[in-house]
Amino acid sequence: MSEVCSHDCGSCSQDCASRQGIQKERTNSASNIKKIIGVVSGKGGVGKSLVSSLLAINVRRAGYRVGILDADITGPSIARIFGCSQPAVGQDGMIYPNQSMSGIDVMSINMMLEAEDRPVIWRGPVVAGIVKQFYTDVLWENIDVLFVDMPPGTGDVPLTVFQSLPVDGIVIVTSPQDLVSMIVAKAVNMAKEMNIPVLGVVENMSYLECPDCGKHISVFGESHLEETAGKYGLTILDRLPIRPEVAKACDTGTLEFVAMDLPVATKAVVDMIGTEPMIGDLRVAVCVEDGKVFQHFGKTRTFVVYDVEDGVITDVHELNANGQGHGALADVLAKDGVNVVICGGIGQGAVNALTQAGIQIVRGIEGDVDVVARQYVAGNIQDDCTKVCDHHDHEEGHDCGGHCCH
Repeated sequence: MSEVCSHDCGSCSQDCASRQGIQKERTNSASNIKKIIGVVSGKGGVGKSLVSSLLAINVRRAGYRVGILDADITGPSIARIFGCSQPAVGQDGMIYPNQSMSGIDVMSINMMLEAEDRPVIWRGPVVAGIVKQFYTDVLWENIDVLFVDMPPGTGDVPLTVFQSLPVDGIVIVTSPQDLVSMIVAKAVNMAKEMNIPVLGVVENMSYLECPDCGKHISVFGESHLEETAGKYGLTILDRLPIRPEVAKACDTGTLEFVAMDLPVATKAVVDMIGTEPMIGDLRVAVCVEDGKVFQHFGKTRTFVVYDVEDGVITDVHELNANGQGHGALADVLAKDGVNVVICGGIGQGAVNALTQAGIQIVRGIEGDVDVVARQYVAGNIQDDCTKVCDHHDHEEGHDCGGHCCH
């Protein structure tokens, strides 16, 4: 019977993996992943999968190719959140991921089960082996960043991911409860043991906003995040409110249609990627009025449409909205082959329609139409998804601050 490891290699003669140095797994020859970000928590129930999904959605909206690997094998939720119900297909020794509505590559164990409610009753080594297989055998094609949604805690699977995958950084997810210090400490200490950089911490369920007066209600008590972040030298990335419509969107596989931003965390990931968005062959439509980007998407009469090939504008034409407005404009744009729309303000209904049509949205933009188009192609402007208006049935002359969709 082998002795229990004391982790003191100086007094041990065993020729084990710790002494040799654990080799990182390699992807298949057809895959290409620039960066890997793990999303972790010291305990369950804090919304780690939600944060993983929102990060993937927001980085994708910024124009990058994104994948998400669901490493929570015994409690998977990523496939449901992204509405990926098709079985994963294997061919020539390779597994093909599902692709979400907005073009995010998704791999989860639920895509390999007969039914999503079938339990995975496997021991740790088997589960860890599946996680490694999701990295080595899945076709991750031209991925700028792969998010790994970890199971909670510091057990077999997180250890496998940190030791076997070339993880570039982690995002820690926590909640405002008194347990926050313990939650963060576990994740931080494991990252230190594995020499993995911590990008920062996202606090989920920070508050509930009263729909009548806008007051922030601390449902789980006052946050202790500043104190804990200071203790461990962490950057506070974002705080997420409790929003029932977000929970519903996760249940129905429509989270990509909900505007919920993580601006600081998204920027941290984009900065780590270190390259401009992958702009390939595109057809980009810009809302226009008097040569400027029109600020009210739903009232747009004319679009200027730019054909982009390998980062170069090759053709320009105008597209008449034909009196259509709001969500119906998505059909007008889709029929013209548009896959990116640039605008000022836009309503949630139009956002949903465009996303469902597979059209990327770049919001909150102002300026000369031609200049803006060139800036987008150069990767110098990004979506500002705070520019979504919640108002409806405006009266003539109503002012929404210049960024409202009517």
